[in-house]
Amino acid sequence: MGALIFSGVISTLLAVKAYKAFKYRRMYFSKYFILIMLSMSLWSVNYAFEVGFKDIELKYLFARLEYIGMAFAPVTWFLFASEYSGVCKEFVRKYQKTFFLMPLTIILLMLTNSFHRMYFSGYYPDFSRGFPLLVLKHGPFFWLFFIYSYILILFGIFFFFNQFIHLTAPYRAQAAIALTAACIPVLGNILHIAHVGPFAFLDPTPFAFTITGLVLFWGVMQHKFLNIIPIARENVIESMSDGYIVVDLADCIVDINKAALELTGKTKEEILGKKLNELFGNEVKMPLGEDHEGNFKREIFLKNGLETKLFTLSVSPLLTKDDNEGRLLIMHDTTETYRYQEALKQANKKINLMSNITRHDILNQVNVLSGYTELISATLPENVKNEPRIVKYLKNLNKSIETIHSQIVFTKDYQDLGIISPIWQSVSNTAREAAFPFSGQNLKFSIEESRTEIYADPLLKKAFYNLFDNARAHGEHVTEISVNSHRIEDNLVIEVKDNGIGVSPEMKDLIFEKSIGKNTGLGLFLVKDILSITGMEIKETGTEGTGARFEITVPSGNWREISSP
Repeated sequence: MGALIFSGVISTLLAVKAYKAFKYRRMYFSKYFILIMLSMSLWSVNYAFEVGFKDIELKYLFARLEYIGMAFAPVTWFLFASEYSGVCKEFVRKYQKTFFLMPLTIILLMLTNSFHRMYFSGYYPDFSRGFPLLVLKHGPFFWLFFIYSYILILFGIFFFFNQFIHLTAPYRAQAAIALTAACIPVLGNILHIAHVGPFAFLDPTPFAFTITGLVLFWGVMQHKFLNIIPIARENVIESMSDGYIVVDLADCIVDINKAALELTGKTKEEILGKKLNELFGNEVKMPLGEDHEGNFKREIFLKNGLETKLFTLSVSPLLTKDDNEGRLLIMHDTTETYRYQEALKQANKKINLMSNITRHDILNQVNVLSGYTELISATLPENVKNEPRIVKYLKNLNKSIETIHSQIVFTKDYQDLGIISPIWQSVSNTAREAAFPFSGQNLKFSIEESRTEIYADPLLKKAFYNLFDNARAHGEHVTEISVNSHRIEDNLVIEVKDNGIGVSPEMKDLIFEKSIGKNTGLGLFLVKDILSITGMEIKETGTEGTGARFEITVPSGNWREISSP
């Protein structure tokens, strides 16, 4: 009797655990698990009272009360197995209320059994075992319920067995737990119904619930039985928007999803067993050789009806231990992205063409304006030309013309910014190339020899050139320029130093703004924007009077040390 009460307590505790999980996760299977545990608890506790009482009428009363739990256990087990495994889930959800008609009918028959005697035709005590046991004579309704119950129980076991075969850990372990928990009381009940040995009079089913409860409790604690929800592999694969194809070592298709089938215009039955090149031609033909035994990607064009689409084909090997079983192909449609990129390229080409034409026309007009200014200056009488006001006007006019010319030239450099994708570039090689135009200008360059590369816009050389030109133009007496680099934590810092007059503290931040400086103020503004394309930052950290020092900070991941050739 104590074992039966213990079984009821374990079942109730598991029902509470499931209730908490159900409130948190809002999963259908949890409520059925709660009903299973409560049914087991009612069955076990009432059977404990049936065994414990000696009065035959009380025994018969609790035997009938057992059916409150007994009638619902098979139905809730079937519904739980369907929801948890995903088998027939939609059908079960549609007709779930119908399944509860049978247990409600059984309970009604138990309440009215004294009138029709169709469930239990009779009962009597048996004293042959030393203590009174209740023996029930089964009527036709009992056998009807018995057959109905075992059909549901066996279906539930089949659902979990199917899950055990097809799924991997942790779902296979969960299926094994459910199968074990279900088979133990089923075996006990069969022994009782079949009148095998001592089980003819003593029903071991409620006692088996103790073991079932312990198995489920262990599953909850060790294998997250209620916390990890299995998802049918077929649902995942078929819901993918990417094409999914599995081929064997001979490149024959062994599995394919709906998205890939739509590209072929054929059914799955027509596809399986076919060669890849029979369906897609040489576009999806697997390359041979050791270079392609691992993962690889490439872009392919496939015709889908009247439309040609671009796909990124990803191929990876399917391995079992160390053996190659075949390959998995994932085809991701990148047509829209490709179209947007092409449209953007065309738009940039048109904008650049218009900018080049406009810039050319403006420069022509600036040259005309400059020419007329010189002609005006040349035709003015000497007394007028040397008049302070006229001198000032002509000087300002020429300065304005030079500024317009510089700004127009700047737009050419800025127009190319970000057009081409960033690339890996050697710091020392790029700096030397930028320094070459300054040969013969009394500037000594000291550029550190290093194997460091940084990921930057192709205009990086222009950034170094502008830094060098800025030192030459504004340093007044610059004769030396050096380029060095060092690490600070995970970042790389590139230093560009000169021996000029330096930068005043109040100008350190302003010099990177547009139109700040002694001339046009565009050089350092362009440098900052070129570097910012790949997340680099620049600041001036020198001391006024001892030279300028520009520090370029390259973030982690955007620089690397290459090995020696």
